[in-house]
Amino acid sequence: MRIIGWLLIAVSLMPLSAASAAESEHSLSSGEAVIFSIPDVWPWAYEDDDGTFRGGLVEVAHRLSEISGVPVSSQLRPLRRAIAELRSGQANFTILFQNPELDNEAINVATIIRVNILLAAMADTAYPLTLADLKGMKVAYIRGTYLGDAFERDTEVAKVPVNAIRQAVELLSMGRISAILASEHNLRKTLSAEGLSPSMLRYSVHVPEQVGALYMSRVSSLPDVALKFKDAIATMNADGELNRIFYGEARSASQNDLARPTQ
Repeated sequence: MRIIGWLLIAVSLMPLSAASAAESEHSLSSGEAVIFSIPDVWPWAYEDDDGTFRGGLVEVAHRLSEISGVPVSSQLRPLRRAIAELRSGQANFTILFQNPELDNEAINVATIIRVNILLAAMADTAYPLTLADLKGMKVAYIRGTYLGDAFERDTEVAKVPVNAIRQAVELLSMGRISAILASEHNLRKTLSAEGLSPSMLRYSVHVPEQVGALYMSRVSSLPDVALKFKDAIATMNADGELNRIFYGEARSASQNDLARPTQ
């Protein structure tokens, strides 16, 4: 039955191109918690002043546990470490922007969110907001984040890695960079937290509805748990819970103000 279960999860969850990757099915003892390594990137996931984990990704992991009945232990990690722990099998699951490399190295279980990736510049500027038009100019982005293949391959813009988008907004306001590349969710939350108006910036959609996915480690895979989580995600999608977690009253990424380009 375990072999049949693994074959089912392999067919339904993993890309065909990844079939040759090394895989090791892991077994949980009774009451043992599944390990989530969650990227410590505000506002997606962070620790507040009281030491409590907050953010949409933390809430999703918690709800997956509640709905599926599977105990979950969430740990916040720097983005690169979260990816490394998934690759090594130290973590069973994580939630990250979907990218081709990770689709080969891990098992893409299900889509959690779709979010627009935006280029943003100061509202009083007039240059076009595309990577091609930003050639030679400085563009800030969250260090280690996958923001689409075009940005991954681009060698013409001057990429400025930052740890938080609030830092990028400050650099942009000071004229030290020309644009920010970030998710609509991060930009919107950052501006709100800083008491800034979205109208201070102008926006262009760089990647429409980038997928954020639940990934499972190939080294410490849990096919039965993955199927339970996949069912839980379907339930959360059906009643709009995932969109409420990330977007509040809005029903999708396309209904948020920042997702509408202003140029």
